[in-house]
Amino acid sequence: MSSTTAEGDPTGDARVHRYEDGDENRIVPFLEKYMGWPSVISSVPHLDHWRWKFLGNPLGFHLVCVAERNGEMISHSASLPTRMKVGQGIVIASQGVDLVTDPAFRGHGLIGQTMKCRNKIKDDHSVALDFGFPNHAAYQLSLVKQGFQDLNITMLQHRYIVDSELFFSKVRFGSIKKLGYGSMEAVRRSLSRPVDLGEGIVVEEATTIGAEFDRLHESASRDFDMMIVRDSGHLAWRYGDPRAGRFIIRIIRSDGDLAGYMVHKEEERDGTRFLNIVDYLMDPQYSHLHSRLISDCKSLAQDLKIETILCCLPQGHPYEKSLSEAGFRSEVRYTGERPMSVIALERGGGHALMDIMKKKDLRAHIMLGDTDWV
Repeated sequence: MSSTTAEGDPTGDARVHRYEDGDENRIVPFLEKYMGWPSVISSVPHLDHWRWKFLGNPLGFHLVCVAERNGEMISHSASLPTRMKVGQGIVIASQGVDLVTDPAFRGHGLIGQTMKCRNKIKDDHSVALDFGFPNHAAYQLSLVKQGFQDLNITMLQHRYIVDSELFFSKVRFGSIKKLGYGSMEAVRRSLSRPVDLGEGIVVEEATTIGAEFDRLHESASRDFDMMIVRDSGHLAWRYGDPRAGRFIIRIIRSDGDLAGYMVHKEEERDGTRFLNIVDYLMDPQYSHLHSRLISDCKSLAQDLKIETILCCLPQGHPYEKSLSEAGFRSEVRYTGERPMSVIALERGGGHALMDIMKKKDLRAHIMLGDTDWV
């Protein structure tokens, strides 16, 4: 697919096409230069991270298109495919990410051409729904020009201050020293030892992600109308692959059965270290164990010498009560200068999915691990 542009247009000989083997060797430097990619701070080599993100997806296909000119990348559009529960059904959905054009070639419609190329791949794989968590500029563009709708989901950030004296001293007086790698590894070694809480309740670090996680998802998903399918394949890719970054997966068992899990990731921002609960799922029949898993999270933060725990969930989420009872305080979560938004577009001209997602009483399970921000 080649672009057709007016005479004098520098993009006139650009080639727009789907990802081809080896393109990442030019894509990654392009994204690094014009996006500061990746937004996730990680020690993982960027090429490995890109291959994980776009080529390792458990659905088995990618949604990546580029424009190149004279062998150089000049535009990139991508989406992340996933399975999503909407109502009582499962559809293939996609989250738009990493859209950028070289500033020297902007204003000539390249991003539109690469998006059109990407959308053709979506058609080939029966992607039924597009969704995203846009910043201010992308929000306006998506709603005004692309037909997305705001689902009017208020996202709350629940905060627990583990060490208030340490937290406020760092907020006031600047940067802190990071926990050394050796200390982190010592903590991780201690996590490998199960914690027996009595009465058949055990908390431990997940070493494998298998069929029991599928059973947990099947049971827990009944409480929600909208959520990314958190089966074993998705979880192993999202949190279990070292190329994704460093995550800590804590699970709780009752008489040997998997009752729930929390996925944690450490973050440092403005001199303060946070422990993000990026994913969290509990089998409803074990709802009395929320407090045990939250207590384990607090202990983890203390062991890592982290003073603040964060957890992002939709307002009215059933886990909200347990977090509040554990001392978490909530506020609206922002993306830049605007409240975090969830937008969606039903593909193919239908409206059945949007009718479900636009309900005022929509029960949505959305967490930071559903974005590509962590």
